[in-house]
Amino acid sequence: MEAWQSVFQNSSMLIKGLGYTLEYSLYAVVLGTVLGLIFALFRLSGSRILRALGTVYVDIFRGTPLLVQIFFIYFGLPQVLPLHQWFGEFYTVLAGAAALALNEGAYITEIIRAGILSVDKGQWEAAESIGMTSYQKMRYIILPQAFKRMIPPLVNQFIQTIKDTSLLSVISITELVRAAQIVIVTTYFALQFWTAVAVLYLIVILLLTKLSQYLERRLQVDQR
Repeated sequence: MEAWQSVFQNSSMLIKGLGYTLEYSLYAVVLGTVLGLIFALFRLSGSRILRALGTVYVDIFRGTPLLVQIFFIYFGLPQVLPLHQWFGEFYTVLAGAAALALNEGAYITEIIRAGILSVDKGQWEAAESIGMTSYQKMRYIILPQAFKRMIPPLVNQFIQTIKDTSLLSVISITELVRAAQIVIVTTYFALQFWTAVAVLYLIVILLLTKLSQYLERRLQVDQR
């Protein structure tokens, strides 16, 4: 009973940690979507150089563990650049957000590329037949249709990002897992606090999963 009372007494710290988890996840998905759009267009470009850049980016960040990427950015880059001097304590936050965004951007690149390629070829031809430029065709015809197809997998990627934020605890970012670690050190109620952490993650993930399923039903485009 005492253990669960301790969980209740420290619940504000866990909730605060959950808030940071969602905040970092949102930053990662927003920045990752920007990166994903850029590199998806690179991968679909007629330029061999741009296609190669897009492929290298995706291969590196999908082909290496996120934990290694976090260590590389947080511990490795300051070996060659005075990043801690430039950014001070803020570099921890910057490194965590950058690692998540770069990693998620690689996966979102493939989501966006698949969404663009899923648009019917006739739409491309129709846009060309009325004299649209490549930019106009992508901006007004292709991306609006592709975006509808991308929303469910983007929500699923957001779910994965929330779980990935737990790795930020290794560089002392006080998201949900790190918040629990701090409290457990002083209370020793590991079982109860990790149960509470699991429940909080589960609630958030289940809600987002339901949202994803709802969007999949609502956004059935040209499939019937």
